[in-house]
Amino acid sequence: MKGELLMMRLRPYKPSDAWHLLRWWEAAPEGEFVKWSAGKFSYPLTIEQLDTYFSEWALKRDDGWLMTALDEKGESAGHFILRLVDYGAGTARIGFIVLRPELRGQGRGKELVCQALRYAFEILGLKRMSLGVFVNNEPAMACYEAAGFVRREYVPEYMNYNGEAYGVYEMEAEQP
Repeated sequence: MKGELLMMRLRPYKPSDAWHLLRWWEAAPEGEFVKWSAGKFSYPLTIEQLDTYFSEWALKRDDGWLMTALDEKGESAGHFILRLVDYGAGTARIGFIVLRPELRGQGRGKELVCQALRYAFEILGLKRMSLGVFVNNEPAMACYEAAGFVRREYVPEYMNYNGEAYGVYEMEAEQP
């Protein structure tokens, strides 16, 4: 994370960002969507679901918020939520990480996650970030490990989807 040139910029999520998320998921297979949403959204994703998501996290909660990542041109390139922020303990959880489809597989996901970590550690003064990643989501796991997350615990039956148990790795990154 340190010393890398990061081109992604972060800003607070706006309701208009929902249209980007809809486009990113409209052609995705349901299985990929489930790995991202962890059952918190239903497939296919709708604007109503995203409006409720925004309303909950941006307007009603004090312990989290939604973020949008921008590319070098200032265009929406990714999204994540920072939640369960505990300033006393110096911890937070990151989730719903997604990158614009045409940017995947180029190291841009690592850029997004590294920027999220920089924001948490350098701006918010947190000491530790956690996340969960499904064991059958190898690209995401590799991305998070490249950004500095390490596996801490395996939960074999985190979620059931279509009769299949989805195991999840709990991962953490600590302030350098």
